[in-house]
Amino acid sequence: MAKFKLMYFDARGVSETIRYMFAVSKTPYEDFRYSFTFGTPGDFSTVQRPEFDAAKAAGDLDAGLGRLPILEYNGAKIGQSKTIERFVAGETGMNGDGPVEAALVDAMCENIRDVKDMYQKAKTADDTKAEYFATKMPEFMAKVEKTCQNTGCWLVGSKVSLADAAMYVFIKEFFDNKEGAWAALKECPKIRAAVEAFGALPEVTAWAAARPDTMF
Repeated sequence: MAKFKLMYFDARGVSETIRYMFAVSKTPYEDFRYSFTFGTPGDFSTVQRPEFDAAKAAGDLDAGLGRLPILEYNGAKIGQSKTIERFVAGETGMNGDGPVEAALVDAMCENIRDVKDMYQKAKTADDTKAEYFATKMPEFMAKVEKTCQNTGCWLVGSKVSLADAAMYVFIKEFFDNKEGAWAALKECPKIRAAVEAFGALPEVTAWAAARPDTMF
């Protein structure tokens, strides 16, 4: 059996979609977490992470350019969170059935990346953040809804995939304004159905209940 070791900080962050895929697919893995503390709570300029700093200095994180996450798979190390997501999806049966569905899964993840990038620009001011949830996100997600040609509850194909995991984390866990994110899907019944179906999976509810309680 393949040996997976996911290395990240003690946080959900950009690794939670990966952890959800391991949970849903019931794939054993080592959830290795580097601890960190703040000199001043919430001030990232005061963050202290001695284990991470030591690993970086030793070259242990070179596969990720000195950054996290890194996935170790049978001794090989892989960097870049989106690359890891696609790799894990392929290895756990969560990348659709065949190359066309795999491409549709990838396209959905790129759509999510685009709307996240829009938020990163909008969140710098209260007025642009409000506009994002009121108009920008709903308009963009309505376009994404039109790409969902499925008749079942999943975003791509007939089974749960990376696309569903990524969308769930985006809508339910990425934003502080979770109510605004859900409201932005008012005209997106297929996306809403997929998010609800993913959240109702027993493996998802079990992981959400058992995972460490972290700041972000």
